Amino acid sequence: MFVPANQLNLGINLGISGLDNHCNNASDKPSGGGTYKAMVTTGNSRRACSTANCSGGTSEHINWVLKPNKEYRRFDRTTVVGTTNANGIFTFPLTNSPYHVVNFTDNIVTGMNSDWTNSSDDCSGWSGNTQSFAGGGYNNTSSNLINKGIYGCTTTTRALCVEQ
Repeated sequence: MFVPANQLNLGINLGISGLDNHCNNASDKPSGGGTYKAMVTTGNSRRACSTANCSGGTSEHINWVLKPNKEYRRFDRTTVVGTTNANGIFTFPLTNSPYHVVNFTDNIVTGMNSDWTNSSDDCSGWSGNTQSFAGGGYNNTSSNLINKGIYGCTTTTRALCVEQ
């Protein structure tokens, strides 16, 4: 997992594919890494859970970025962030936050509620700057990782990128 140093401009019609491209084209993407997806949700194109904490299991996922029962690590490839449960989500608290040493605000775009369900706050499907977005903080081990507030779509932010 890593957070690109480059900031996102959510108002330029990025969509899910644009957010994923942001991760894959980042100049500070970990070397030797594979393909990355942004840990964000929206409508019916990417979803972690349709019920709180995926009580219905992995069948609730749509194009989800985390895999069940998998250990995830930081940018350094050694520090364990946490291991997902059988539903393909983290239970909190995490072992460590996903951040790596960077000098910028801790906000990340997620589009999620604190129970892993999609928030209606997703900058119009990550394609406009007239709404708001649910965001978390990459320097958190609690549910604040995925939702610590609602922000305007012109707010400086970044994405949490997950290696596939």
